[in-house]
Amino acid sequence: MTTEFLSLLCLGLCLGYEDEKKNEKLPKPSLHARPSSVVEARSNVTLKCQAPSKNVTFILRKVNDPGYKQEQFSTEDEAEFHFTDLKLKDAGSYFCAYKTTASHEWSESSEYLQLVTTVAHVCNPRTSGR
Repeated sequence: MTTEFLSLLCLGLCLGYEDEKKNEKLPKPSLHARPSSVVEARSNVTLKCQAPSKNVTFILRKVNDPGYKQEQFSTEDEAEFHFTDLKLKDAGSYFCAYKTTASHEWSESSEYLQLVTTVAHVCNPRTSGR
């Protein structure tokens, strides 16, 4: 009787610990731009989201654009989201989050990263100085 009780108690505690672990709040990831967050149109930039653990699913979102979502699984502690041939419409505030295989919820969002897209102006020697 005592052995059965202890076995059930241990099982209950172990299951309770796993449930608690699944619902724990995940730390905030970081988001960085490479080579820079200020980039000329038609060039390339990479947004890198980094989490404190490996084997996670990352999501990249854009503020004020509920339809924008990029999601990817990584065996490492980071994911890279590539933007090629950058357009003016790509400018804006981005953030990322992640979830582990054990968690049901997304982590807190990263700080916002402001991506600025600039346009190169070509100087026309005939019109300069006027």
